[in-house]
Amino acid sequence: MFMHPGVLLIVCLLALYLWAMLMFWHCRRGHKREEPLGAEVRFALREGQTILGVMETTEITCFCLGKMEEHVHEEEDTVP
Repeated sequence: MFMHPGVLLIVCLLALYLWAMLMFWHCRRGHKREEPLGAEVRFALREGQTILGVMETTEITCFCLGKMEEHVHEEEDTVP
C-alpha cells in the first residue's frame, strides 16, 4: 500500500519541522543567559549634582561628578 506523494511530502516536512524544533529547544536549554555589560547602575546622582566629564577606556568608564554653577550675565541694551 503506497501513500500519495502529497501526503508523503507533508509527513516528511512535519517530521523535519519537529526534529528542528526539538534540536532548537535542546540547544537553547543548555545555554545560560548572561546579563549585558553595563546594565547594572553603580551610582546615582544626588540633587544638584551634574556629570561634568566622562572618561571611557576598554576596562572602565569614569564619571566626574560635581555641582555646576550657572552664571547668568545680563547684557544691558545700550542705546547710542
